[in-house]
Amino acid sequence: MNYETLIKKFTKLKKEQINYIDYINKLSSDKVLSEEEKLKIHRKITYYVNKLKETFKNLQIESFKSNKIDSDNLDETIIEFDINKNFLSCLNDLDLKEYLLEYLGIKNNKFILTMYDLYNRDEYYSKLDIDIFLNNQKLISQPIYIFCGYHDYSEENYGPWFSDDYIHPIYKCIQSISISEDIEIREKETKNFEKNKIIIYSEDYVKYGEIKEIFKKELLNTNNKSINDCINKTKNKIIELNYKRSPEYKEKVLLNRINKLYKKVKGKYIKKDILYSGKFLDIINETYELPNGKIVNKEKVIKNSGKDSVIIISITKDYKYIITLQNRIKDKKILEFPSGYIENNETPIMAAKRELKEETGYLSNHLFVVDKAFTSPGIDNSITYIVVATNCIKTDNIKTDGNELVNYGLFSEMELKYLISSNIMNGAMNKLAYYNLINNVDDCNIYYNDVCIQKIKKSHITTSECLKHI
Repeated sequence: MNYETLIKKFTKLKKEQINYIDYINKLSSDKVLSEEEKLKIHRKITYYVNKLKETFKNLQIESFKSNKIDSDNLDETIIEFDINKNFLSCLNDLDLKEYLLEYLGIKNNKFILTMYDLYNRDEYYSKLDIDIFLNNQKLISQPIYIFCGYHDYSEENYGPWFSDDYIHPIYKCIQSISISEDIEIREKETKNFEKNKIIIYSEDYVKYGEIKEIFKKELLNTNNKSINDCINKTKNKIIELNYKRSPEYKEKVLLNRINKLYKKVKGKYIKKDILYSGKFLDIINETYELPNGKIVNKEKVIKNSGKDSVIIISITKDYKYIITLQNRIKDKKILEFPSGYIENNETPIMAAKRELKEETGYLSNHLFVVDKAFTSPGIDNSITYIVVATNCIKTDNIKTDGNELVNYGLFSEMELKYLISSNIMNGAMNKLAYYNLINNVDDCNIYYNDVCIQKIKKSHITTSECLKHI
């Protein structure tokens, strides 16, 4: 759209806006407007503001392109037309009338737009509060507040506090759309404050600024016939938006996506045949029918009758890691965390405590499961549980007879890191256990002795730093 066409468009819109405002001013002086009527007026005024702002911006851009401006023509008048002398004659408040005339660009019964205005008033057409010309008939008659949360003064360093009233609810007011203010009150005054007010509550994932924008959009929604409709729609959208941003919803969406992908490859289990049966290992053949109709066979290994296992990240009271060493692969030094199978009627914690004592002679009463994983899902259906054991104490000697001969050593955190990075600890589950330790174990999950608990309370130190001081 060229420069001259934009001038004509802007002029037409501006005249329509001024005439409409004058009409509404007269109408509101003659009758009491319904909420539905006021909402329609708000939407019409907003329409003119947005269209004028858009056209004004395009006019600026086009004038740059066509070199319409230079330092000598800033006083040049681009648009000028007369305004009815009785414009806003029904508006009794002279201060409001003067403000509105200035906003609309009217002076001495004329609307004038100059080159200077075009290039120095980027926000020339901002939102217009219709309450100004509705003769005190407010679009929003009842105060609306957004509850934003609490201010806990007990957590702040304000010096002596001579009251136990630490918690202060915080509200922000939405009044006539364009005005907002913060209100902070004492908790015991909440009930009295909220009386005769409309309260919209923020949520964990939807805060004040966004709620205000949602409400503004609902005011422009032509399906809403009253302010109450706008408020109810806003509340519903807050709940919906908060849920869609919650971890629970994201997890649900992710799992649904995975399920859809899995349906395309999921086979129908038909039968199981035993190919080999030994003292420790069984080899079986599982037969499946795939979704495309093909029959496939999958050979699986069953170790120790299909029992699940545990691997134990064990840490002594002086913050040393207990690492074991066995004869696993010919001429290969492979260090490992203590590990073993979960026997019948045992929990992973019970098995971890038993295996730790059998392999190293250490005992711990502070154990928790940090993760679990299929050891090798392509050929093995068993699960390995990763257990952390802290405050390990030496109680017995390790066994030196039997089919399993296990030795162990105590290693610092830096030494453990070296063992992992240099592939001396090269077992897949050992590496997974280590990465769980450094990424997923935090102070909230580990129960230490009293000394460590006090250190955590006094300073925000990490797990490793805390253990070093025990």
